[in-house]
Amino acid sequence: MSPHVSSPPANDPADAIKPIGRPNLTREVVNAIARLIMERVWRPGDSIPSEKELASRFGVGRSTIREAIQSLVTMGVVAIRPGEGSFIREPTSELLSDAFLWGLLLSPRNVGDFTAFRICVETTCAAAAAHARSRVVAERLFELLQLMKADQNDDQRFKDHDHRFHVTIAETTGNPIFVKVVATLLSTVGLWFPITSPLTGNADDTHAEHSAIAIAIAEGDEHKAREVMQRHLLNAAERLTLLLNRKGEHPETGGN
Repeated sequence: MSPHVSSPPANDPADAIKPIGRPNLTREVVNAIARLIMERVWRPGDSIPSEKELASRFGVGRSTIREAIQSLVTMGVVAIRPGEGSFIREPTSELLSDAFLWGLLLSPRNVGDFTAFRICVETTCAAAAAHARSRVVAERLFELLQLMKADQNDDQRFKDHDHRFHVTIAETTGNPIFVKVVATLLSTVGLWFPITSPLTGNADDTHAEHSAIAIAIAEGDEHKAREVMQRHLLNAAERLTLLLNRKGEHPETGGN
């Protein structure tokens, strides 16, 4: 359970920091700092107090504060600027990625669950794009398809066009959370790229699957857009599983 942090006086946010007296102090400090951020005591870009001051206010040792801050840095919540101190990071599509993606790297068997989640998110985005039936979006998707075809022998450029294709679809929802989640999911895919890119040889299949998605969206067929997006993500997961097995990994299922 997170320690209680009372609402701070408007003129002194530091008064919101209360002593902590529970086991597992590092986790409690992390939770307390997270609550301070959620309650807008500290906002993105704000400098947080020094290690010494935090230790005094929370009533814990400086080593506990040091560990808590490092955990927040790993999660992408806090940034340390040498010579300046620690600051709350601006929320971006990468904010959740560091810890989340690191966990996936350490546990390849998790990629099956990742793929299932990606299907839930991206089929919804595809249906929204079809519902919008925007000519501008359709033209952009077909433009990206042409770029993918032209750069199919350049792994990095092909991947960049692929990612832009998926983000463009997410943007049609008009919901920045969908866009950020899709961008984070694509960051996860990028982590596998150095492993899989030398072995892929499936640019034609990937291009055909993206083409089917673009056509369904251009035609305004929501059901078809969901269907072909799901088929693409399942096929990508199968390809990734085969490639990781060839590289000596053994996930139960895979996602890409």
